[in-house]
Amino acid sequence: MLKNLRQMHLLQRLRQLALAGKPIYGISAGAILLGPDLDLYAQLYPEDNTERLTTTTAIGATTIRIYPHYEVHCEFNPQLPQLIADWERQTGASVTRLTNDQGLLLQGSRVQLIERSGS
Repeated sequence: MLKNLRQMHLLQRLRQLALAGKPIYGISAGAILLGPDLDLYAQLYPEDNTERLTTTTAIGATTIRIYPHYEVHCEFNPQLPQLIADWERQTGASVTRLTNDQGLLLQGSRVQLIERSGS
């Protein structure tokens, strides 16, 4: 997705729209791309870099790094919590872990956790 956004010159345009306050909705990989970069994913899943991208700069609409589907991925990889914690310690960055019942609403500098009712 990142390569395609770059090739179609949409990465910068989406960044401009987001910084201008236009609403942008990202789900799953789209939410990840709204953050500053894909550095965490490059380390966790190097095999997914099939395009051999050397930089992982994303849209940068927010400084928040999101890990969606966290609880599901932890079921498949019990080491995931430690791997993410190690990456956070190494980089000084933080990762917001979201379950399938959660999302973030970002309005300017305001960040609100949204949770599905009954979860």
